[in-house]
Amino acid sequence: MGGRQRVGRKRCARANTAQRGFDLEIEDREAAKRPVAGHFLDDDPRDQWIGDCRLERYLRSKGLGWIINLRAELADLDYSGALVSYEGGGRKALHPRTLIGLIIYGVLYRQSTLRGLEELACRDVGAWWICGGHQPDHSTIGKFIQQHEQWLSEDFFTMLVKHLVGKLHAKAGTVAGDGTVIEAASSHYRALRAEAARAAAQAQLAEAAAHPEDQQLKAQAVAAAEVERVATERLAQRQAHGGEKEAVLIVVEEVEAVVQRGKDGRNRPSYKPSMLRHESGLIVAQYVHGSSETAALVPMLNQHQQVFGSLPLRMLLDAGFHSLAVLELAVQNELDLLCPSGKRGGAKRSPQGQLGKGEFRYLAERDVFQCPAGRELNFLDTAYDRKGQRYRRYRGRQCGDCPLRSGCTTSRKGRTVRRYDGDELKEAMAQVMSQRGARQAYRQRGPLAERPFAEQRERQGLRRFRRRGLAGARVEYSLHCAAFNLKLVARGSLGLQLHAVTVLCLLTPGHRPTVAAVLWSVLQLS
Repeated sequence: MGGRQRVGRKRCARANTAQRGFDLEIEDREAAKRPVAGHFLDDDPRDQWIGDCRLERYLRSKGLGWIINLRAELADLDYSGALVSYEGGGRKALHPRTLIGLIIYGVLYRQSTLRGLEELACRDVGAWWICGGHQPDHSTIGKFIQQHEQWLSEDFFTMLVKHLVGKLHAKAGTVAGDGTVIEAASSHYRALRAEAARAAAQAQLAEAAAHPEDQQLKAQAVAAAEVERVATERLAQRQAHGGEKEAVLIVVEEVEAVVQRGKDGRNRPSYKPSMLRHESGLIVAQYVHGSSETAALVPMLNQHQQVFGSLPLRMLLDAGFHSLAVLELAVQNELDLLCPSGKRGGAKRSPQGQLGKGEFRYLAERDVFQCPAGRELNFLDTAYDRKGQRYRRYRGRQCGDCPLRSGCTTSRKGRTVRRYDGDELKEAMAQVMSQRGARQAYRQRGPLAERPFAEQRERQGLRRFRRRGLAGARVEYSLHCAAFNLKLVARGSLGLQLHAVTVLCLLTPGHRPTVAAVLWSVLQLS
């Protein structure tokens, strides 16, 4: 028989640390507080062995050296925002770096469930290195996330990006923005029509008012009041847009989720995460909203401001961000914005398939619209829509014998076009996007903004949030973005991605780069 091989740690007994993710109160409350630095279980992973080979050497020999780099990057971060929760007496707890490292490592291997992370810490040699040999169980990990929910969703991500930006010596420059739809944790089979959900909530509130001494009913009444508020608000919004009330659905168990169409074409309770990716390859800002990309832009710009100390020099946004609010924000802050108004290849058409408003040209000097047939639409009157927005209405008086009439309007009075206050900004953006240089610069958006969502879906397994509620979705998405950034840095692939984008932009049709620029980019990729 061969010699017995050693597995695990060398010369160091591993204690049971399953439930040490929290500080528990002890009877001796008058004991002096221990220093924070010595109050955590944070063993050196270099003391672990695989047989007669050190774990560090084993990982490098198997092409897993990036895991060592990942722990080194985590060790350089500032955890003061989380450490304050552990001051005081009690048993030593696992260091926040250990738990965050395990969560991020699990995300990179499509393991985001609590029990999946617990199993990963027991069987995966990379997790042994990340955790320093400790094996936290699912309850420890879950309690840690719950205790530091606010810090993980905002401060941790901003602190991480600021650290990585400083390490790469990156400066404020071009950022590309995009948004997607991720299904919520709640099942779509639990969705109710808004009217039914509001009626059930009102009945529950009435029952709680009839029994004020029942604490359980009182707690349920708080949730019922939120359901009633959200149902009333969404019904009003639907009515303002002229839609049918029966189409408004609400999931009572997760009222913040919005039933919307996902990437697979199905309507499910979902959230809409958005992000800004820097030209260096890092995701520098992220935010999760119930259903709006434009509502996420201001919080993301605030994150960019915290990281770089300034706003981006240029923003490349897709058509989902094209709105008057975004254009006004860019003008007020003097942002260089490139954002098309619709799909490539032509202007948007009306729901009936008729000529869209974008195909009519406004002549400001004469205050008229000119249709694709060359005929004019003159000012008719001023009115307000259901949202209270003011617009001017223009109508064509020579539409009777127009050859494009069948594909333009069915009204006997002629085609009508509305011009809202602020449409001049949209026209200015359309004029900018018609320029050759702007279109060439906008080609960077695809390679920068599309990859993170594809990677998070396919490699990180983010097809559905596992935590309930908007706050839980924000924590989860923040950790996915942090994992994406740390993987790029740990694998040393940030530079390659940046130069790949450079080559793609230099070699686009119609652009004539210098020979030196092309050679420089190709050499950097080799």
